[in-house]
Amino acid sequence: MNFLRILMKQHSSYRSISLAVKRLNENNQKLDVLKLPRQRSQELTEIFNEETVLKPPIHSEPFTELSSQTNESTELPSQIDEYIDSLGPPLPISFNLAAYVNRSESLQQLVHLGVDLSEIEKKPDRAKFVLNLEFEKHVKPYIQFLHDHGVNVDDMGKLFTKNIFIFKENIEDLETRINYLRSKKFSSEAIARIITNNPYFLSLQTKEVDSRLGLYQKQFSLSGNEVRYLVTKCPKLVTYSLTKFREKLLTMKEELGFTNDEMKKLLLMKPKVWMLGRAQVKERFNVVHNLMGISHEMIIKNPEIFTRRGFIIKQRHLYLVHLNLAQYDPSLPLYVSLYDLVVTTDSEFCEKCAKTSVEKYNEFLKTL
Repeated sequence: MNFLRILMKQHSSYRSISLAVKRLNENNQKLDVLKLPRQRSQELTEIFNEETVLKPPIHSEPFTELSSQTNESTELPSQIDEYIDSLGPPLPISFNLAAYVNRSESLQQLVHLGVDLSEIEKKPDRAKFVLNLEFEKHVKPYIQFLHDHGVNVDDMGKLFTKNIFIFKENIEDLETRINYLRSKKFSSEAIARIITNNPYFLSLQTKEVDSRLGLYQKQFSLSGNEVRYLVTKCPKLVTYSLTKFREKLLTMKEELGFTNDEMKKLLLMKPKVWMLGRAQVKERFNVVHNLMGISHEMIIKNPEIFTRRGFIIKQRHLYLVHLNLAQYDPSLPLYVSLYDLVVTTDSEFCEKCAKTSVEKYNEFLKTL
């Protein structure tokens, strides 16, 4: 009924315009260009003839499944639904996989493995995918494959939670990627660590992995052993965005002034630094280098400074300045370890570096 009202309003407006134009054309022949097509005018006359009985438009697709006993309580056709949806943003699709667990053996087995369904259901495409999995057919072969290559059963839940789409991969392709690592002389223990710590590694094609390892080796003049050490220590670097990595490389060299040798040492000692945001790296470097006066050489020896928030480092430094203890040169008395400055808790910092109580430190922070 609502649909018919909309049509009537539209045709009513059209009819009014048609009549107005007709009257103008009768008074002034120069307005012939405004005449509406005769056929359309006739159609409107027929539609709005008082003796004509209005009939609903015939649609072949949307109405084929409707019962012949349709009444006013019947749901609106799909075309009307689409029109209403277009008036505003679509509602987000949501899933609650917990509601399916009691009826799905596959979900029960995944939960038993330690898979976090609450994380998977945050993305509808992953939720839909996991609902269609059959444990014996789609999951069990991958568990066996991973176990055969050294992945601990206790780690599989985390792996599948991060990369549920690993079940889309062909087992033969996964075996090829494992064989590639073996050809590059990675040990079985290293392979198991790489797969466990980077669930997306096996989803990357062999050519792509080889290209990325070649990039790191060439850019930092790494030996074969250094490449294996880097990948084993930080497997996530292999699947990290190359665009962001190149941006970080430019920042380190051009903006922060690190040499190629210093960047190589930083990469091998703390590869996680290369996956931090540019703004984070610049902020922490500014605090340590420009405010605290720490040299590039000392920063390389203590790369942990990049893993702590800049404002925390600044607060602790200012407290040491307040106590006349801000002395970071190991060759001088009352030396304060940069490592202890950035990796400790507040209580540990006060005990090891400031030699005061946490209460006094908290009181000082209120003055900042």
